[in-house]
Amino acid sequence: MTPKGSFENQYEDYSAEVASNIINESRDGAALDYIDIDKLKGRKISFLCGDAGPLAIAAVISYKLGAKHIEHKLPDYNTLALRLMSLISLINESPDELLYGKSGYLYALLFVNKHISVKEIIPANHIIKVIDSILMAGKCYSIATKSKSPLLWNWHDKVYFGAAHGMAGILYMLLQARSYINIKEIRNYIKPTLDWLMNQRFQSGNFPSSLGSTSGDKLVQWCHGAPGFVALCILAHHVKIRIVFDEEKYMKIAQQCGDVVWQRGLSTKGYSICHGVSGNAYAFLQLYQATMKPEYLHRACCFMEWCAVARLGTELHHPDRPASLFEGLIGRLYLAEEMSHVLEAKFPAFTL
Repeated sequence: MTPKGSFENQYEDYSAEVASNIINESRDGAALDYIDIDKLKGRKISFLCGDAGPLAIAAVISYKLGAKHIEHKLPDYNTLALRLMSLISLINESPDELLYGKSGYLYALLFVNKHISVKEIIPANHIIKVIDSILMAGKCYSIATKSKSPLLWNWHDKVYFGAAHGMAGILYMLLQARSYINIKEIRNYIKPTLDWLMNQRFQSGNFPSSLGSTSGDKLVQWCHGAPGFVALCILAHHVKIRIVFDEEKYMKIAQQCGDVVWQRGLSTKGYSICHGVSGNAYAFLQLYQATMKPEYLHRACCFMEWCAVARLGTELHHPDRPASLFEGLIGRLYLAEEMSHVLEAKFPAFTL
């Protein structure tokens, strides 16, 4: 019997024949039409829900346009990078999580450094300040609550575990920024916290939405539940240099999360990236990239087909923003485009 919150998965699991049947059945500056940096107020810090996202994207576009940025009435990328850096003034009043907080700001800084090939367009000491703030908040809350986890973060008075508001998203961002972090911090704080978090799993392999949650083993979506942990566990598996990580353990957990998503990931909430089927499909793309096992590509194709066909009655919760990336149609289109180059696919605003 399928648990409440998801539709029964009636797809056949992987076989070469079935997978084959599923698979077979810009102008410069265009993105600027959708970025209005003049209206940014400098009040929110994160990539997805704050000013950091538009500024980071505008900086990268300006860099790639070169001299053409002037005809598009776009400031040069250095000016935009400085404006992005100025958001650090908000750090003490910001939460630590990804959607609204410091981890989202950290993503924006890393995004700019990745896509603008000018040495340290965002200086290392600026990124380290953000990381230190996240780590200090985690240490302080852990001590205050006498937690067995050396790092613990809260948002709206709850210790969330998932990717959007919780520890999975924060730890994933820190591991992506590990080159800026002292090895002792990783060994003594980040890895033990990761191991503590892994021990919070339900027997099913899914994760609670928060510490002490009484809602049960219900949510299987990127923002809360197993799908948001796959990328974290795969990255932990790959972190080898000078760090004593139990690599096989993390990959095993990632694959168990993938099985949870396959069994229960056709969410009744719809097709969104954040809490729907297109976001859940990324769990399979991430596992395929890590293992090259064709069953994961097959599963991603099945979930993509579910999103593309949009059968009547399969979206029981209509999105508040039906055209948006994380809630609406754009998320489905983004996934569809990613399916044309699966080895380079990256969960938007999450994986660098």
